[in-house]
Amino acid sequence: MKLLHTLIALSLMLFIGCGGESGDQQKTETPAQSEETEMASDDNVRTIEVIGTNQMKFVVEENEEGITVGDAVGSDGNLLLESISAEPGEEIRIKLTTKSDLPANAMAHNWILLTMEADGQAFATAASQAKDNDYIPADKKDQILAETGLAAGGETVEVTFTAPEEPGDYEYICSFAGHYAAGMKGMLKVEGSEETGGEEG
Repeated sequence: MKLLHTLIALSLMLFIGCGGESGDQQKTETPAQSEETEMASDDNVRTIEVIGTNQMKFVVEENEEGITVGDAVGSDGNLLLESISAEPGEEIRIKLTTKSDLPANAMAHNWILLTMEADGQAFATAASQAKDNDYIPADKKDQILAETGLAAGGETVEVTFTAPEEPGDYEYICSFAGHYAAGMKGMLKVEGSEETGGEEG
């Protein structure tokens, strides 16, 4: 009889012990699951992985829907990013990585989306004089719709923004001195709306 009681007591201890462990496991899994959910919701934002090169160009590794590319740039075979298409109000994330072995003061890149009315050349010229402000001219900040910080070689910066509601061409540039003149620019083309569709049809 004593043996039976001992076995029952041992079984209960094992049962309670196992139950406690599975509770702990559930606690550990819950934050991970909520993290996965957050990541999944972030994935609804269209992300464009852009590379800044020593050739002072915005490039991408491959062509994908919603962008227009040009010829290969440099020995990596990356493609020149010429334009990005967007719907009015679409949320977009630009993830910019600089690939360079040069020091940050000689080669760094940013990605700046300008208003439709902004003059990219004039903005870039003013930016070249604003080294102390990361090449952002203080008197032209009102012309910026979205911007990343500067990324030196091996660094990645990103910005998530909502495309303008008004269809049209919005220039994006790198404002680091001399990069705009070297061709580090492109267009965000905001296309289509119910109104325009109605007028055309």
